[in-house]
Amino acid sequence: MKFKELYERGLDRKVNPAVSASDLSEDTIHTEIDEYVFTQEIIVNLYKILTNIRLNQGSHVGIWINGYYGSGKSHFLKYTSYCLSGTYSKKAFDRLIEAAQAMLLSDKDTSALETAGVSLSDLHDLQNWYVNKAEVEMVMFNIGDVHDANVEHANTFTSIFWNQFNAKRGYNSFNLPMAQYLEKALDDDGKFEEFKEYVKSKGYDWERNISRFAASRLDLALQMAKEVDPALAIDVIRERIKNNDINISVEAFANEMKEYIDRKANRNLRVLFFVDEVSQFIGEHRDLLLQLQSLVKRLDEVCESQVWISCTAQQTLEDVVKNVGGSDTNPEDEVGKILGRFEVRASLQGTSPEYITQKRILEKKGDVEIQLCDLYEKNKAMLDAQFILPSTYQSYKNKEDFAAFYPFVPYQFQLVMKVLDSFVNMNYVDKQVKGNERSLLNITFSIAKETAECEVGEFIPFDRFFGAMFQGSMQHLGQRAMSNARQALDLIDDEKKQAFYRRVVYVLFMVCNLSDSDKQGFSATIDNIVTLLMTKMDANKAAIKAEVSKVLSFLIDKSVIRKVKTDNGTEIYEFYTEEEAKVAQIIKNQRVDSNTYTEELWKIIYEHFGFSTSTSKETFATRSFNVGGNVDGRNVLSNNPDVVVDFLTTASTDSPEQFAFNNQPNHLVFFLYPLFKDNQELRQNFLDYCRVQLFVQEPAISEERQRTKHLFQERAKEMHKKDIKPKFRDMLDCCPVISGQDIIPQSALGTAKNKERYKTTMQRHLQNLYSFAPLVNGPEFPKTTNELSQKILRPIEPTITEMPLSIPEKKVKDYLDRSPHDVTVADVVRHFAKVPYGWADSCSIYVVNELVRRHLYAFNYNNNPNVSREEIARNIVRESNRFTIEPAKAISQDILNAFIEAWKHIFNVVSVKGSNDYTELFRNCKEINDSALNSLLKNYRELNHVITGYAFARVIDEAISLMEQWLAIRDPKEFFQTIIDARDNASILFDKCKSVRQFVDDQYEMFKKIVAFLDNNRDNFAFLPDDQTNTLSHLKSITTDEEPWDRMPAYNKMMRNLNGKLCECMESLTATVKANINKAFDELEEYAKSVNVSRDKFAQRDAVIMLKTSTHNLYALQANANVTEFYEEQMERINAAIPKQQPQPPKTYDTPAGGKDGKVQEPTAPRLRKLVHLDTHCNTPIRTEADIDRYLQGLKDKLMQYISGGNDIIIS
Repeated sequence: MKFKELYERGLDRKVNPAVSASDLSEDTIHTEIDEYVFTQEIIVNLYKILTNIRLNQGSHVGIWINGYYGSGKSHFLKYTSYCLSGTYSKKAFDRLIEAAQAMLLSDKDTSALETAGVSLSDLHDLQNWYVNKAEVEMVMFNIGDVHDANVEHANTFTSIFWNQFNAKRGYNSFNLPMAQYLEKALDDDGKFEEFKEYVKSKGYDWERNISRFAASRLDLALQMAKEVDPALAIDVIRERIKNNDINISVEAFANEMKEYIDRKANRNLRVLFFVDEVSQFIGEHRDLLLQLQSLVKRLDEVCESQVWISCTAQQTLEDVVKNVGGSDTNPEDEVGKILGRFEVRASLQGTSPEYITQKRILEKKGDVEIQLCDLYEKNKAMLDAQFILPSTYQSYKNKEDFAAFYPFVPYQFQLVMKVLDSFVNMNYVDKQVKGNERSLLNITFSIAKETAECEVGEFIPFDRFFGAMFQGSMQHLGQRAMSNARQALDLIDDEKKQAFYRRVVYVLFMVCNLSDSDKQGFSATIDNIVTLLMTKMDANKAAIKAEVSKVLSFLIDKSVIRKVKTDNGTEIYEFYTEEEAKVAQIIKNQRVDSNTYTEELWKIIYEHFGFSTSTSKETFATRSFNVGGNVDGRNVLSNNPDVVVDFLTTASTDSPEQFAFNNQPNHLVFFLYPLFKDNQELRQNFLDYCRVQLFVQEPAISEERQRTKHLFQERAKEMHKKDIKPKFRDMLDCCPVISGQDIIPQSALGTAKNKERYKTTMQRHLQNLYSFAPLVNGPEFPKTTNELSQKILRPIEPTITEMPLSIPEKKVKDYLDRSPHDVTVADVVRHFAKVPYGWADSCSIYVVNELVRRHLYAFNYNNNPNVSREEIARNIVRESNRFTIEPAKAISQDILNAFIEAWKHIFNVVSVKGSNDYTELFRNCKEINDSALNSLLKNYRELNHVITGYAFARVIDEAISLMEQWLAIRDPKEFFQTIIDARDNASILFDKCKSVRQFVDDQYEMFKKIVAFLDNNRDNFAFLPDDQTNTLSHLKSITTDEEPWDRMPAYNKMMRNLNGKLCECMESLTATVKANINKAFDELEEYAKSVNVSRDKFAQRDAVIMLKTSTHNLYALQANANVTEFYEEQMERINAAIPKQQPQPPKTYDTPAGGKDGKVQEPTAPRLRKLVHLDTHCNTPIRTEADIDRYLQGLKDKLMQYISGGNDIIIS
């Protein structure tokens, strides 16, 4: 039996999944009634609408039918109209009642019908009323198709409804004045049909040519109308049509409808407006929704429930209200009130597209159903095994399910609907394809016809859904996404092989492009792909899987798809977009150098072993070792290492034993090579990851390339996180580890992993390498520099020389004794830091210092053979290369005793620390800050800073110089002998210093006072009387007196005597200055008064006297006694302040008071006083009286010059 013989309805018929409201051909109507698929939801909605139209159980006349695009709204609307139509009402009701009866009598859940009150008797009653009693007239249109954009926006709905109602009556549907004033007028007079026939007789077709009549031949139309109906007032009609003079309002339209109903005079009359796609038309236009609300409300009020408006929409009415900014919960909201106008609601959201498809396309013949049920029962186990998919995608539930869907599998419809939805969201196919029964009907019917000749027993695989019908709906973006796969398929020459590869590609393209949420339930795994390709129930699934695996590998190699591993280890496949495929090929061509490879591997190692900035150091016993690191030979850690850690993914041999044979002693090797070599998948994934890291560094050529680059980068990170890094971590935790030429046994490592494994292997390696390191790991050895300093500074025990040498001391002594040249501490540190010792620097220094303390060796620091313990402690670590180790030298006890006795005598101390050990004695006397020598030197330096420059400071300078010479001695024996030799002289010198110290403490302030007196009066001493010259000379000798302390009373007396004399001189000069200034001011004030100058114009007497007498310098006082210059300066200030008089004409007096003609001259201006410096010097000798007269005449001439200038002169 062939597939085409299975179906109840033939495959040669026309299946129109897209119902058109305007297609009312006879064949279409019968097909739409016969093939309409009823569900409980549809029956309830039909029952509700038909009942309300008949009885108007609500309070308004609005019907709202909503459903997503392609959900069957238009088909439902037309079926409703068939129930209302007198012609097709009976047939439509018969199909409805038949479907309802089948549901009510079946054993399935019919709660939806029962809840809505649907019964067969009610349906029969409705059928009787609509078929035999009702008169139903319908106006059906898609509002978007008939809308005239030129109509005034405020009347959009009214105009559309009115024009469509006119079209139903046979009038034109675009020129409302023409319809109302001409066509309706003719119709009212019963002349409209006659008029159309008359127009036809004149060679015109009214319905076809009405637009031309309205635009340019109105007069001809009116003339023909007048000839048919002479009663017409064509002049009035003409003006109204030309001027578009018509009232387009809700009220006018409601009255028009009322007039129409009244003429019919039938209470069973119903006029229904079926309006399609209303929500799309309204969109976000609030005013349009308000227009619709007003229209429904007024029609209900005026026409008494005989006019109904039924709207279809993709959205619920509540959503439409919200879209325009209204509230669906507030009953007072202006827009929200429309919810009450449409009380009859029908929703088609719940209708299953696959159910509709199964009923319309896959419905089987009765005998075929029996055969298919038997086929299922016989092969149930095999079917369950072959068609197994994730739990949300079920195969055949039972035999009835098998009979209903065969040769398809139920989950195919569920899956292809999700594919279609995803493709719409990705813009791969047109948006109208999304999730609707229309698309599913198209594709299923197309596949059914393509497979009509297949034999029963075969199955339709899922790749069939990506056939011509599906591909024909793909847009440019979808075609581009598929282009790379097509190019890859073109590379296959074998047609049979190419066909199978193409099937796999089709399945992959669909399931790989599911939405992310749908991929959670259905992944593109190889098992799922194999199941979707099944065409026979007895096919070898394993063989198909092997073939599919080859196809997948081919597609991965050609950058068509990629493989991804999920968190649970499942391998899934993803389809590359066109841009992704290009990028994948670019990445594939990247050449990965060793630097990139090792850097990426090192990052994994670094993180796995918990490395940090301190990883380049590793502590064992007492020492911190520098650790170097290499990844496949490339250095990644310290360049000067003590030990080296190698991580090898490649080697000349995969045998750890053979590799260890040639390994260097200080190298610790994590031998990854054998495990890495055997893991082909890891090698490839890691190589791909490195390629991506190189690619992302390249600049993007476009924004799209940048997005794709980021996408590959994120995918690479995910692969690195889930696959690459975990596998490398496992390898690092279980690979062989080689220490030098030994393989560390697994038993020594135990179960250690991650950081613990690294630490364990490193400690084992260091233990092998530095076998003598534990010798200095005891508590007596210093662990830090601070501890080392404390060890060096501790006192020397008297019995230290009697104690036996420790093992570390013996090893250091042997090294020193064997050395042919001078050895520094740095040499010892370096030697004992190496293999096999590995001692810490502080430990090596400590052992050397212990040998020095035993007087077996001595330190020489910067050519200083005797170094203090403080200096050793302070400098030996950071300047170990300057500390030379020499055999120790001895000093006799007699010298030490003589030194101690001399030291006590010189510094007047009763004891000396360190007398048991000459180095200690040398240090305590010379080096430490609080020794008698350093303390006294510090004291004298401070004293010298105070008295420097005075004669008595010389002895302090000598003491300081002597002590500094002692401190400069570096050899202890020389130091001791020098002190012994200086015993008496130093004692005398220091006694003199004590006298100076006493003088400074008791009389130094008086000394400084006398010195200051001499300095301050250096100029004034010239004014002393001659009898004070000797006294002054004796007083000045104080500055050169080396021992002034005994003569201080005499010096003080001389200072007081001289000071008294100077005070007398100052008083005399001060009196002279005051007298001269007062005399000058008396003359200046008298002159200012005479010339009318106010007192404030020149200097103040008291201020000048204070200024001129405030100095203590006698020379200055003497100069201030001459006031000539001051007098002249103040005279000029007075002259400058004399008021200037304006010249005036003579005044006339009534009574003459002298003069001529009764006129009296005004007083003349005051004369200015001027100080004249008269030069009385004469170069010619005066011998005679005549010479005298000539000399005096010259003086007179000069004086007359000043007088003739109008000035009073004063000769200075």
